[in-house]
Amino acid sequence: GVEVEVLARSTHGFSGADITEICTSASKLAIREAILKEEDRLKKVAAGELEEDEGKQDDRDMLVTKRHFNFAMSKARRSVSEKDLALFEEFAEKQKAGRGEAATNFKFADADELADGEEEDGDAGMGD
Repeated sequence: GVEVEVLARSTHGFSGADITEICTSASKLAIREAILKEEDRLKKVAAGELEEDEGKQDDRDMLVTKRHFNFAMSKARRSVSEKDLALFEEFAEKQKAGRGEAATNFKFADADELADGEEEDGDAGMGD
C-alpha cells in the first residue's frame, strides 16, 4: 500500500491544498484506469471474446496505489515559497508562545465578582 510517512516526508513544505491536489490527481488516475479497463472488457464482451460476467473488476480491487502517487508527485509543485514557509513558522511560534501565556492568565469572573459590580462590556444576565 501507500506509505503515508513517505508521502509526508516527500511533501515537506507543501500546503494542504498542494497535498490535496496530489491525492486528487492520484485518485483520478486510478479511476481513469478502472474506467478504461472496464471499457476494454465491454468491447471484448461485445466481440464475443468474453462472457458477460467474465473479467469484471471487484470494487475492493480498485485501489489508489504507489504508482498512482508516483505519477501525481511527478506533476506536483509547491505553491508556498521558502520565504513564506519561514514567515509562517515564525508566526506559528509566536502564536504558540502567546497561547501558553494567555491560557494561564485568563479567567472568567465568578458569581461573587459579578455581584460586586465588576461586570464589563454590558454582559449582565448573559448566563454561564
